[in-house]
Amino acid sequence: MRKGFTLVEVLLVLFIIGIISVAIILTINPVEQLRKTKDASNKINAGTFLNAVSRYQAVEEKSPIIVNSSATVNCQNIINAGPVYDFTSLRNEISDWFSLQITLSGSELYAGIDKDGRAKVCYKVDSLVSLSKVSQNGCNIFPSSYLCLPE
Repeated sequence: MRKGFTLVEVLLVLFIIGIISVAIILTINPVEQLRKTKDASNKINAGTFLNAVSRYQAVEEKSPIIVNSSATVNCQNIINAGPVYDFTSLRNEISDWFSLQITLSGSELYAGIDKDGRAKVCYKVDSLVSLSKVSQNGCNIFPSSYLCLPE
């Protein structure tokens, strides 16, 4: 009597392991998880930036000077104004490290402050969960989608 497995048995086990592995990978969807993480990071950064603007307005009793910011809080106008790269008036409210983070490609923030001092900060989104919220709280400007805070 022979001990061990036949080639067919080994191949069958490998095939089953392969199917289970593919099912797990499709369930987890690592690319979507990375997109969700990036969107969450961008949302936190937008909130931090919005808080910095609010602190500046409270202390200085005027709105900060932010190059490329929109004069309205309309999402389309904010995005069309371009990403915020120069916000030296917020120097006391934002750390240098944070300034570098929000100017990285894919992490840019877009700001708008209307004549009444209301501020809105928008950020790019990629995850399916975030994209489903765009029609309510954001805007699409081909080829990207954006959400804004406050919602």
